[in-house]
Amino acid sequence: MKLKSVIAGVAALVAAFGLTAEASAQNEAPAYTGPRTALKLGVSGRPDQAFLELAIRRGYFARQGIDIETVPAQSGNDFIAPLALNQLQVASGSPNASLFNALNRGVDIRIVGDFAHLGPKEDGLVSIVVRSDLLDSGAVKSPADLKGKTVSLGTGRGQVSYIVMNSVLEEAKMSWKDINLQNVPFGEAISAFRNKAIDAAFMIEPLIAATEKQNIARILVRGGAVESGAHLSILLYSPEFAKQTDVATRFMIAYLQGARDYRDAFFLKKGQDEAIAILTQHLPIKDPEVWKSAFPQYTDVNGEVNAADIKRQAEIYRKLGDVSGAMPDIDKYVDRRFAEGALKVLGKQ
Repeated sequence: MKLKSVIAGVAALVAAFGLTAEASAQNEAPAYTGPRTALKLGVSGRPDQAFLELAIRRGYFARQGIDIETVPAQSGNDFIAPLALNQLQVASGSPNASLFNALNRGVDIRIVGDFAHLGPKEDGLVSIVVRSDLLDSGAVKSPADLKGKTVSLGTGRGQVSYIVMNSVLEEAKMSWKDINLQNVPFGEAISAFRNKAIDAAFMIEPLIAATEKQNIARILVRGGAVESGAHLSILLYSPEFAKQTDVATRFMIAYLQGARDYRDAFFLKKGQDEAIAILTQHLPIKDPEVWKSAFPQYTDVNGEVNAADIKRQAEIYRKLGDVSGAMPDIDKYVDRRFAEGALKVLGKQ
């Protein structure tokens, strides 16, 4: 069964983010004065790491005695082996097939926090988008019209794009054989649309807003309409880093500060121009208006992890043939210690 979100409308913001004046003020943490720790952080280099970028550029990690070296990769799959070997200490990864296969092999990677999840049905943070000319001509009116079309699902199998597309196909009573599947990296999808190399694609914000602004492609199915509440990405710790409880908790403090700053800027519109100035400087999208018009990203500002949804996604990958063997014991690897420690400092919102 698909996970159905119980969040709706204004209640979504209150429940997910605790949007009160009192809670908004609780984003301070004392500076750490002990020895500094250098660590490598795996990142996508895409706009969906906006809140993490705020935490880095505003010095939250430095204030916690942590010196961050970011290591970019094409997808969350690329982080699993380096995490297992402690070549990366932390990574922003998706609950993907590579992770589940590693857990099945007993690799003790820890799932420690939410990075992004889909909100209510109106949430288009990730969506299936279609070339504007196909929509304007009526060639594509519904997901059923994707039959025979070339559809890109990002960087490869075993990613959340396949979870979303699987739900779209099921609701349209179609199979994977009904589409011409391609894997075009997210950053190259706009050019692929412009060149008519693809008809539709799984895309993320604010790239979606950029395609709409240029009238290249528009949303056909919002991610929230088919996968409301689903984890899009999660925060992962290497086995060795998870043993370093003190610094791992300090990392989480800075991480949640960034998530709360993003929430304030893009949901509460507090300090938005200042936040966007940082993001346009350090992330690929350089147009401030695109940041303002894009669907904002839901990130749990208390670091909560929905283990039931992660189990559900693992089972879908197993059915698609991307996870081998039995289902991994997800509960064994979800580790709440660090978020709980951070909340003792920052307070729960």
